[in-house]
Amino acid sequence: MFLYSSLTAPLLVSNHRNSASLQSDSGRQKLLLWLTLLIIAAGVFLRLYHFIDNRSLWRDELYLAVSLIRMDFWELATQPLAYEQKAPVGYLWAVKLLVVLFGKGEMALRLFSLLTGIATILLFVPVTRFFLKPWAALLALAMLAIGTPAVYHAVEAKQYGTELFASVLALYLFIRFHRQTDFVSLLQWGLAGATLLWFSYSAIFVLAGIASAVCLHLLLQKEWHKMFRYASSFTLWLISFAAVYVLYLGRYQDSAWLTVFFKQFYDAYMPLPPASATDFQWFLHKAGSLLTHPLGQTVTLPGPFSLLTGPLRLVPLITLVAGVVLLLRKNSLPCTVLAFPVLLTLIASGLKLYPFHERFVLFLAPMLLLFIAYGAQAISALLADRAAVKLPLILLLMAPPAWNAARQAGNTDLFPKKEANREALLYLNESYSAGDAVYIYWNMWHAYAYYKEAYNLKFTATGGKDLKTSSANQQTYFRKLSADFDNFQGHKRLWFLYHAHIKNNIGGFIGKPAWYFDKSFVPGQMLESAFSAYGEKTKQRFDVKETVVSLYQLSPEKAPD
Repeated sequence: MFLYSSLTAPLLVSNHRNSASLQSDSGRQKLLLWLTLLIIAAGVFLRLYHFIDNRSLWRDELYLAVSLIRMDFWELATQPLAYEQKAPVGYLWAVKLLVVLFGKGEMALRLFSLLTGIATILLFVPVTRFFLKPWAALLALAMLAIGTPAVYHAVEAKQYGTELFASVLALYLFIRFHRQTDFVSLLQWGLAGATLLWFSYSAIFVLAGIASAVCLHLLLQKEWHKMFRYASSFTLWLISFAAVYVLYLGRYQDSAWLTVFFKQFYDAYMPLPPASATDFQWFLHKAGSLLTHPLGQTVTLPGPFSLLTGPLRLVPLITLVAGVVLLLRKNSLPCTVLAFPVLLTLIASGLKLYPFHERFVLFLAPMLLLFIAYGAQAISALLADRAAVKLPLILLLMAPPAWNAARQAGNTDLFPKKEANREALLYLNESYSAGDAVYIYWNMWHAYAYYKEAYNLKFTATGGKDLKTSSANQQTYFRKLSADFDNFQGHKRLWFLYHAHIKNNIGGFIGKPAWYFDKSFVPGQMLESAFSAYGEKTKQRFDVKETVVSLYQLSPEKAPD
């Protein structure tokens, strides 16, 4: 009902206008309606298209999927997840319900993300129209609907797409209730926000930002009675977050290795306070990385067109800065509602409580895209010939997401996070014969753990242990691993599966030990040559996206003593 109202409300015009004006307005509003429906259809199509493509789960999805298919509802709510994974219990239960209903396959694991991804587009319509003029609202909606990050996370078996939906829903709830002062409305707002926190941890930044913005606005207006009324809703949010923290976030805090990982690998923590030129460069670097993810505003162009890559990045960056600066100058409640969640996330990053990086800040995309669209709107309004500026701005801001969407639809191998885990294991399963031995290196065990159960693989594998931290060098490492090689005795053939790129295990510190992280050392390749001592390596081989399956014809006379 809210969507129908948001789509058709602009069609209502004053009875006092003349017929020519009415016809003109009616024509514009019909065009607006059709363009809105076209953008929604494009966004839904892209999500369904990549969902039906049903690519293999990639490693982060697999880490969580193992728990989702093995644990029951009670265990998901009370026990630590495998591979040190963390996800809100509401999300876990929703996905688990779909697994129970539709099986353990990839599409069942991604279905909840798909549903919330489609709902995000629909709910973003009234949100954009509250903050922006109609043409700028369409621009913001289109950037979210077809932008690669939002599309990708809508078909990923992780919680980030749900967090994006929770962010948009929190903004919609603000629009719906921030002018209400009756008890029932404020109770509804409070309960809805409290529920969101059980589906999205990051929603606390959005809700806290909204609460801070509303309270600050009422404080400046000296409307004390309203502030105390709204406090009832905000108190429910606080109680809900306290319960989530005590039951989950406080019990399963990030390990030290993860903090180091985000710092060294992603530089995901804001310098607090910034004290050097390098510290201030962090903000420039993060502004640039935000354009790629979560905003989807960067593009790789072929041949001579590659010269346009840099200038195209400047347009969203300029409009983003302009949107923030010009909207902040208005000192309005809508401005602070959009700005405070970003500010709170940055502060949490500076305190090393939350990584400011890529998928973890996807939930900020609605605020950032609204700032970009407002920047385009404000720049256009400041110039005399608005029509000559408006269309180029729209085209320049839509070019990167439109180009990326078209390329990835034409070639799904270009879609993010493509791995060949399922393909490798099904290849091995189809080629496997009774009497074969299967050895899986530790960096592919998560894939085997999921696909063994989800696809009922007919072979049982031996898993290589991750012994690098207890080994002084490659020789010691191999010697310790070779204790499991006795399992090959009595088998005719040996299958070996490994990933050629993954070096860091869950719980491991990057770069330790140094010999293992040497650039010349490729995980698994050392064992490729070592297994030649047990038999002859055949030409039968699978090697796709750095996932490797090798076959050895074992010879009893070659087996080491």
